[in-house]
Amino acid sequence: MVLDDWDSSLSFMGADLVVTWLSFCGFTGRRQEEATQWSSEEDGRCFGFGCHLIGMESATDLVEYNYEALASFTGGFCEENFIGDTLYGKVFRGKIQQDLKTQEVVVKIWVNCRRFATTPELQKSRLNNEIKLLTNSGLKGHPNLVKLIGFCCETERLGVVYELKPLDTLEKLILHDDFTWLARIKVALEFACLLECFHDQQLWHRSIGAAYLMIDQAFSPRLFDFPMLVGGGFGEIRSREYDLGSDGYIDPLMGLTGAWSNKTDVFAFGVVLLGLIAKRVFDLKKRKELGLLNYVHIWAWTECGKPQSKIFGVKDKLQSKLWGMFKKHKESQLINKSLVDKSLENDEHFDAGDGVEITKLAMRCVEEYPEQRPTMKEVVRCLRELDVVKKFSCFVLPKMSVASRGGVVPGLT
Repeated sequence: MVLDDWDSSLSFMGADLVVTWLSFCGFTGRRQEEATQWSSEEDGRCFGFGCHLIGMESATDLVEYNYEALASFTGGFCEENFIGDTLYGKVFRGKIQQDLKTQEVVVKIWVNCRRFATTPELQKSRLNNEIKLLTNSGLKGHPNLVKLIGFCCETERLGVVYELKPLDTLEKLILHDDFTWLARIKVALEFACLLECFHDQQLWHRSIGAAYLMIDQAFSPRLFDFPMLVGGGFGEIRSREYDLGSDGYIDPLMGLTGAWSNKTDVFAFGVVLLGLIAKRVFDLKKRKELGLLNYVHIWAWTECGKPQSKIFGVKDKLQSKLWGMFKKHKESQLINKSLVDKSLENDEHFDAGDGVEITKLAMRCVEEYPEQRPTMKEVVRCLRELDVVKKFSCFVLPKMSVASRGGVVPGLT
C-alpha cells in the first residue's frame, strides 16, 4: 500500500505454559567485540566504527550519537523519565537542547536481557531492522510509526532516538477514566490501518502489545518496537518458530505449535481492542490474584460464555465452569453482548449499537482458530462502519477531508 492510500485506509498462555516456554530460553554470554570509537563531547555524535549497520547509506539524515549523549538526553536514564519496558529494552522521555530550542524526544535502549535468550549480534540485527523499516521501506513516513532521528551503535550499547512528545503508552492510558470513547476508537482504527499496511507488504509484527504503542498529543498511536519483525525483506517467515511475543497478547495456537501467521497479529490486535473497550490490561503483578482471568481474552471468553479449550487440553475448575456456561448460552443470546466498560457507556459520544458491534469484532479477532479470525482489512472496514466513526470522522480520521457532523472533540479531557 502506498503512502497516499494510508489516509483513506487509515494468551491464552497460563502460568504453566509460560514456564514451559521460558524453559526453552537459556542464558547466553555476551561476546566482547573490539571497536574503535571517536566521539565529539559537544553533541555526542559518533565518528567511527562502533558497529556496521547494513543499509545505512539510505539513512544519511540520521544523527549517530554516542551512549553518553543518550544518557544526557534522559537525565542519566533517571526513573522520572522512565516510560516503560520493551521486549528487549527500555524507553525514556528525553530532551535535546539545541541553542535556545528544546526538542522533545523518546529514547529507546537495548539492554542485557535475561528474560529471553539473545546475543549482541541479534540485538544489532534488531536495531538494523528498525532503522531499515523506519527509513528505507514502504512504510517510511507512516503517521502511526515513530519518526527516527538518530541512533547509537557502540559495542553492546545500542539505542535509538525518536522525535516524539507522547502522552504515555497505551497500556497506561487504557485504565484512565478521562481517556474518552472517541480517543479509544481513534486509537483502534488508526492502529488497525497500520497493521493492514504491514500485512499488505507481507510483514508480520509478531510482538504487538499495548505497552509498545505510544499515544501522541493528537491521540494517535505510534508503534515504536519491532523486535520480532519478519517478512517483506526483514527475514524469512518460518512456519514454525518458537519465540516469545508480548505477555498477554500471544496467540494460543502459536504458543503451543510455533505456527506464526498474519492472524497472530490479528489475535494480538483483538486483545488490544478488548482492552480499549473494557478498560483492562494484562498485569504480571496480578497473576496470582486473578489467575487466568488476568489474560484479557480469557476474561472476555468467560464473559461471553464461550470456552476455547479443545486444542489446549486444559482441565481445571475454570474450564469446567466455562463449558457449563457455554451449554447455557445459545448463540442468539450473545448477539447483543457488549463488553464495553460501564464508565465508557456513560460517555456522551458512546452508542450502544457500536458497543455491540465492536465487541463482536474483538471476539472474532481472538477466535481460537486462526482461519476464523478476520483479516486486518476486514477489521478496518468494520471499524469504519461504527456510528461514532461516521459522526466524528474529522477527529477519528484526522487525515481525511471529511467534515465531522459533530465537530472535533478532545480525546483526553
